[in-house]
Amino acid sequence: MQLPKHLKQYRLDVGLSQEDLARRIFVTRQTISNWERGKTYPDIQSLLLLSEQLDVTIDELVKGDISIIRERVERDRGTLYRLGAGMLAALLAFTVSMAWLMWQQNHGWGMVQCVPTMVLAVVFGAGAMCCALAAEHIKKKNDLVTYQEISDFLDGKKADSEETRTGWAYEHPQLANAIKFAAAALIGLIVFELVNAAMSHF
Repeated sequence: MQLPKHLKQYRLDVGLSQEDLARRIFVTRQTISNWERGKTYPDIQSLLLLSEQLDVTIDELVKGDISIIRERVERDRGTLYRLGAGMLAALLAFTVSMAWLMWQQNHGWGMVQCVPTMVLAVVFGAGAMCCALAAEHIKKKNDLVTYQEISDFLDGKKADSEETRTGWAYEHPQLANAIKFAAAALIGLIVFELVNAAMSHF
């Protein structure tokens, strides 16, 4: 990424210290330091403030980075789609396994005979959880929202990028995740009841 080098050079060109710049764009000095060391990347609102204070365009700040940003967005988006599909498949398999386990127990199968089904249910449940955790890790590690909004802004989609950062799901990520898991659990319960009802006829 070239932004760390550009940011430091433009800051020095206008004679500002990290603390001075931080105060002008309403962040901490540590945040500026993290940007200049490449540890984190500024979001679009911060880039707008930086361009104003440093008297440069956003294109000049992110010059050399945009192709990398777009490549990461596309790569991570594809990975997230695959993880989402994997999580749904694992949840469905977990639900079917639990329904099959209930059928076995209701028809007098012994504990030893039920062990393989129990193991499958645990594996599928763990697989769904791993997919969900991996997706969250990718979003946080690569700051997918930041890269997406920068790409959108440079493509002239300013309104979309602003909405990304101001939606209730962004402001309350824990609540959003809880709702997602609750919805997945509800769907799983419905499928479980349907499968269990179907198996009860055998």
